[in-house]
Amino acid sequence: MTGAARPSARLLESALRRAQPLSALLELTYACNWRCVFCYNPRHHDGRRLDGAEWSAVIADLRELGTLNVTLTGGEPLAHPDAFSVMEDVRRRAMTFRLFTNGSLVTEEVAARLAALRPVAVELSLHGARPETHDLTTATPGSFDALWRGVAALKRHQVPVVLKTPLSRLNERELEEMTTLAEREGVPYNVDATLTHRDDGDPGPLQFSVTREGLGRFYAFLAGRNALPRSHRTPGGVNCGLGRATLAVDPEGNVYPCPQWRKSSLGNVRDARLADLWRGSPVRGEAADVAVRANDALLAGGGPMARFPFCPAVAFERTGDAVHADPLHVAQAEAAEQARLAAAPGPAPLETGA
Repeated sequence: MTGAARPSARLLESALRRAQPLSALLELTYACNWRCVFCYNPRHHDGRRLDGAEWSAVIADLRELGTLNVTLTGGEPLAHPDAFSVMEDVRRRAMTFRLFTNGSLVTEEVAARLAALRPVAVELSLHGARPETHDLTTATPGSFDALWRGVAALKRHQVPVVLKTPLSRLNERELEEMTTLAEREGVPYNVDATLTHRDDGDPGPLQFSVTREGLGRFYAFLAGRNALPRSHRTPGGVNCGLGRATLAVDPEGNVYPCPQWRKSSLGNVRDARLADLWRGSPVRGEAADVAVRANDALLAGGGPMARFPFCPAVAFERTGDAVHADPLHVAQAEAAEQARLAAAPGPAPLETGA
């Protein structure tokens, strides 16, 4: 399993110190032709969706702020009528981009246009090793086959492809088979065992979270591949780039201090420039402080959580406390630690960051 490319340690340290949003996630649309059962989007249609000209102004401000990497997502981003003009704007301003898509709208023509824009990667979600599992998760018959048609078109046009899986109780027993499928295709494959609330606070997706037995199998599998997640924390450091090195803009122009943090918005790009919102919002400063307090709290608590990646935004969604780990996250950290201890001695584990 291969992780996503990350900025150099020196570049990230500089961005954290200067509050420079190296990475931005732009949700182009809520619209989607699939209905994944644990989707974090609160709806599948757009009310006041930003158009291409509005996204162009956002991208110009990102360049001014020093952003280097943009992720375009949704919903299904290719459902936005101006999706390609947004991608072209990103490239014109010398930024790289990733595209998150379900693959069903990737025709030969779309794949050729993407190839010309040279994305870092097009990332697609694999929800099962078998059609029945994948289609059950997406609530869309034929989605498994549509995914693979999209992958094939992208590969024919030499577009870098990444497969990824939100691990759930629906597909947890097919992990090894899904890994085999990705290896057969010769593409990087990432798995995440964390499901989140919907962006409107609905906890419904959590009912599909991996079982305790599934967590144990997952982390034992990662241990066997020397790929267990791990964080190195230092006193006074930061847990993550919350409020410092990341930002997100939703389809209607609301700005957040990281992709997952929906507790409070910095404002809306229809009311003020993104650059001004980033530089002047007290919300961003408060979120940045959370990243410091979470780091220190995890170190003070010691044990597995002191060494395991932590998301303050997910913790806040689950318990209202952004600084301390929630029970579901503790279960993940403990399962990873048990797998680490049970693994045979070998080379140092792959570091995945905070």
